[in-house]
Amino acid sequence: MFSFIVRRLLVILPMVLIVITIAWALIRLAPGDFYATERGLPPAVEKNIRAKYGLDDAWYIQYGKLMRQLAVLDFGFSRKYQEQTVNEILRRTLPVSIWVGLSAYLIALVLGLTFGTIAALRQNSALDYSSMAAAMLGISMPNFVLGPILVLVFALTLFWLPPGRWEWVEVGGIYLPNIKYLILPAITLSAVYMAYIARLTRAGMLEVLRKDYIRTARAKGLSERQVVFRHALRGGILPVVSYTGPALAFLVAGTVVVERVFALPGLGNYFINAALNRDAPLLLGITAFIAIVVLVFNLLVDIAYAYIDPRIRY
Repeated sequence: MFSFIVRRLLVILPMVLIVITIAWALIRLAPGDFYATERGLPPAVEKNIRAKYGLDDAWYIQYGKLMRQLAVLDFGFSRKYQEQTVNEILRRTLPVSIWVGLSAYLIALVLGLTFGTIAALRQNSALDYSSMAAAMLGISMPNFVLGPILVLVFALTLFWLPPGRWEWVEVGGIYLPNIKYLILPAITLSAVYMAYIARLTRAGMLEVLRKDYIRTARAKGLSERQVVFRHALRGGILPVVSYTGPALAFLVAGTVVVERVFALPGLGNYFINAALNRDAPLLLGITAFIAIVVLVFNLLVDIAYAYIDPRIRY
């Protein structure tokens, strides 16, 4: 196991470099520039801007500068938010995306496992059909539809929760999110993941419940609760574990639609703004972070596999 982890860690660095290189090349090939306006700039002004940011340098010189910045984990200053570095923006926006993403996945995991397990244990019953119908509804309904519906019901009609924005609360010297501003975004973001987890859990549990070792456990006189939670669920959640890696990575990296709907100052919101403004340093910084998160979470999922299922060995 240790050698497997070391090998995977050694793969992360070249993979991140490949992702950043592709992103940098696509940004260079895309038409337009961050300083472009509808009226256009005088040639002298455009020349000074390109000289300031080294845009007239040869491509290999620009790429070399990027690699030197990566070596010290410094992406420089944002071209849209010129008084702020990319690292400062990441430090400020990342906690928002982490809180929303992890809260959403916790909701999705608890409810998805519960509904999926119940549906598998009550296969072909009304409870099974209703749970899977709700899961299909969660998969089919996009965030930009569910979010405004929740805002309309709970914020503008019942006045229980605020419709958007974000607020930090200091508790014992630690800044935590105001729960009122967290509930609606987390529920909106969790719907589709909860649906997928419920379907994956049901499929995994149905397969495991037919295994010989489950029949053996029941023959030994174990209670149904012990059979389900000690034996069946452990093998049935393997598909959910596989799904957890990329799902958590995308959740932590931020979801553009949800952050737009609720006006959250998260990573996804800044990412779409950077794309619209052709802010190359900020785009590359966020891309590098997302790539690292995806690779690290996939590694953690592979490690978790070995502990959940003792039959798996690397």
